[in-house]
Amino acid sequence: MRLRIVGLIGALASIALLAGCGTPGSPSLPSLNLPIPPTDLTASRRGNKVTLDWTLPHKNTDKTIIKHNPISRICRHEGTMLMAKCDVVAEIPPPTPKPAERQKNEAPPGPVRIHYVDTLPPELGLENPAGFVMYGVEEVNAHGRSAGISNQVPIPVTPTIAAPDKVSAEVSADGVHVSWSGPAPPTPPAGVTYLYRVMRRPVGAPGFIVIDDVAPSAVGSYLDKTFGWEQKYEYRITTLSQVQANGLNAGVEGDDSPTVEVFTRDIYPPAQPSGLQAVYSSVGQKPFIDLTWAPNLESDLAGYNVFRWVEGGPPQKLNPQLVQASSYRDENIEPGKTYVYAVSAVDLRNNESPRSAEASETVPTKTE
Repeated sequence: MRLRIVGLIGALASIALLAGCGTPGSPSLPSLNLPIPPTDLTASRRGNKVTLDWTLPHKNTDKTIIKHNPISRICRHEGTMLMAKCDVVAEIPPPTPKPAERQKNEAPPGPVRIHYVDTLPPELGLENPAGFVMYGVEEVNAHGRSAGISNQVPIPVTPTIAAPDKVSAEVSADGVHVSWSGPAPPTPPAGVTYLYRVMRRPVGAPGFIVIDDVAPSAVGSYLDKTFGWEQKYEYRITTLSQVQANGLNAGVEGDDSPTVEVFTRDIYPPAQPSGLQAVYSSVGQKPFIDLTWAPNLESDLAGYNVFRWVEGGPPQKLNPQLVQASSYRDENIEPGKTYVYAVSAVDLRNNESPRSAEASETVPTKTE
């Protein structure tokens, strides 16, 4: 009887051992296939168009790989409170994967970026000009389930204003004068500031850069001093509605004015140098006359020319190359003569200023 019991136990143990082969761990639960909510949603508004951009998730919340791309729901909610539930305004079908035959010799696909442009209802800005809406996206699996909303981005709903309908640009020695005219800007509502954004780009460049934001007006002008000479530029005025409310500060660009082109040809010389002084010296060294003057402040200054003459004689340039500093030492002098000096400034395009006011100095006669 004892042998039968021992044999039975051994048989059961062998069966259990065989059953365990091929099952190294406990059976895993089936995946719920809930896509991880995006965390990199960005949103920007221009006029009434809001551009959303985010990365499509490629894993589920249980770290399994997503087999079928999810549907993307666009969420929009009035106010600045975070949405607990998606207020759906649009749905985007999942992107179509590449056919298998095209994927054989290709590198593994990278992150899939999704772009969507939403039209903001203009009545929202009319009802609450300093208000905001919150945007988010929700990734939904084939069973209509999700793991929640992405990060959420506030966007102001304030109306934008009309841009000037006429713009001109004129080059002068002190810069490019950009002038405009158009409809008178309306009075902004509380919490909103209207601005004109002066913008510039080199002709052929991909995009404009902001030069400055200025107060809007029916007629106005702006002096641009940050350009480069000998270049073609385009200028335009873009409207900006700045919102400060609910602890948030955001701007919305509106319409663009017509674009104007200008060529910044430099035909303008530097300013006339000033403050020229001439001082003779010879104590313990070879006699000389030192010249000093106030430095020019032009950003494209190349240097100075120094001129000398005696009374009744023609001016002669003393420097074979441009003088870089606002000073010069004249050692080629003779006793008993009176020398008259003047200096001019030269820019990088060889535009030369008028000569400075004269300065004179007399070299004493040597005594026995």
